[in-house]
Amino acid sequence: MTRFKLSGTASALLLAASLVALGTSPALAKERIAVVDIQQVFQKTDLGKSIQAHLKRFADRRVTKMQAEQKALQDEQGQIRQQVGVISKDALRAKELEFQKKVQDFQKRQQKVQTEIASESFVQFRKFLNAVTAASDSLGKKFDFSMVISQHPLRVPLGPYPPPFQSPRYLYIKTDADITQSVIKYVNEHGGQ
Repeated sequence: MTRFKLSGTASALLLAASLVALGTSPALAKERIAVVDIQQVFQKTDLGKSIQAHLKRFADRRVTKMQAEQKALQDEQGQIRQQVGVISKDALRAKELEFQKKVQDFQKRQQKVQTEIASESFVQFRKFLNAVTAASDSLGKKFDFSMVISQHPLRVPLGPYPPPFQSPRYLYIKTDADITQSVIKYVNEHGGQ
C-alpha cells in the first residue's frame, strides 16, 4: 500500500475543492443576518440622546467644581511665590508643605471625580445596551433573522483619552440586512423597556 503525503497548501486546495464540489447546504443558504449600527442608534434615539445629555450634565457639574478648585490652588501658588524673600525660609517652607498637601488632596478628589464619571457612564451605557438588545431580539424574531450583529462597537470616550480605533466586525453586509432605522424607531417607541 502506497501512502501519499500532501503539503499544507495541497491539503488546503483539496479541502476547498471538496467544499465547492459538495455545494452549500440548503439550510445555510436560508440563514439571514441583520446588522445594526449601534453608534448611529446611540446618536439618534431619544434614549441615547437623553443619556448623552445626562452624562454631559453629570460630568460638567463635577468638572466645573474641580476647575474652580484648581484655579484657587494656582492663585495660592502665585501668592506663595510672591512671598519668597519677604517671609522667613521656615515660614515659606511651612506654606509650601501645606500647599503640597492641598495639591495631593485635590489630586485624590480629581481621581475620585473621574471614577464617578466613568461609573455613571458605565451604568448609563448598560441601560442603553439593554434597550438595544431587547429591540434587536424583538426585531430579529419578527423579521426571522438568524443573527443580529453590531456593525460598529459603541465608541464613547469615558475620560480624557478616546478609545482605540476598532475595525468593523464584518466582511460583507447586504444593505437590506441593516435594521438600524427599525431599532431606532423601536427604542424610541419602547424606551428602556
